[in-house]
Amino acid sequence: MALLLPETLPTLQTVTGRFVLAPFTPLDVEPLARLLTRDEIWSQGFSDSEARPAGEAQVAAFVDRRFAGLQVFSVYRQLPLGQSRFVGTTGITDHDVVSERVKIGRTVVDPDLWGAKVNHEVKITLLDWLFSCGAGRVECDVDARNQRSLSSLVRFGFTAEGTRRRSSRNIDGLWRDFVILSLLTEEWPDVRPRALAALAGPSRAGLLAV
Repeated sequence: MALLLPETLPTLQTVTGRFVLAPFTPLDVEPLARLLTRDEIWSQGFSDSEARPAGEAQVAAFVDRRFAGLQVFSVYRQLPLGQSRFVGTTGITDHDVVSERVKIGRTVVDPDLWGAKVNHEVKITLLDWLFSCGAGRVECDVDARNQRSLSSLVRFGFTAEGTRRRSSRNIDGLWRDFVILSLLTEEWPDVRPRALAALAGPSRAGLLAV
């Protein structure tokens, strides 16, 4: 099955119905900028070696620059009476049709919901959709110092393939190494039931970070 990603992202509901993934729009820049003022998010290395912007206006410009041209989902939490609340983003940062490779990233989750299995549940839905679109390989890279995320991704079912050393320079001038992880379409039928079981069970270290 050839990789065929639509030009316009669909709207997806997660398996429990708690969250909806919808295409990121200019209306989402302001609520995302508010989330990115939180110290907890910057401590996870979201800047990709850029200096942290000061104030919501600079953060909004940072979002515009970082999300330009990418296929990104906004994540909304379903609330009573048909209401919803913006709680983060996730999406596609690169893809190659010939190799059926998709790189995922730009993941942000409201720190108030850390520990609530949001990222774990959202990733199941995102992977379901990507593999249904013909992705053969879904990959991501993680700062080698972020052992919490690395451990969570491996427990989820991703394979750590190796380290891209001296990959980018921090704002402080130090070089960063990144671990490359992947999940293949042939692996997803075995990984998915385990991911669903972990989602239904109590919170534990095996769930995706945040």
